Amino acid sequence: MEKYRGPKEQHVRMERRYFIQLFLGLFLILSAMPLERIRNTMAETEIEQPLGPGGNVEPPERIRTNTSPVLAYVVITGGTIINIRGMKKYRSDYAEIKEQYQRPEMAFLLIGIIFTTLAILISTLRII
Repeated sequence: MEKYRGPKEQHVRMERRYFIQLFLGLFLILSAMPLERIRNTMAETEIEQPLGPGGNVEPPERIRTNTSPVLAYVVITGGTIINIRGMKKYRSDYAEIKEQYQRPEMAFLLIGIIFTTLAILISTLRII
């Protein structure tokens, strides 16, 4: 929360910050799929060989690159950490203003947990 704990519209700013963090984390988690597609494209690189002696065309050589899905998993982990931190921060901030404003705290937290879990499942199933 902010240093000044005024009574006006505090929950709106808190919830906006929570959902921005949640969307940022979901974006990071789901961005693992394009990263994996780029990795697969790099793994299938072919280079055309120059003309051989007498003008013979040699077949393209396939380059074997050492690629691994580590970057995609790091991005998924980073997005998950952002979402978990956002949920913890929202819960602690909401505990401070609970007496003044009644908001559906558990509904917002369940939305974050469900969307984060679904994004993780979708991303990891696409990577595997």
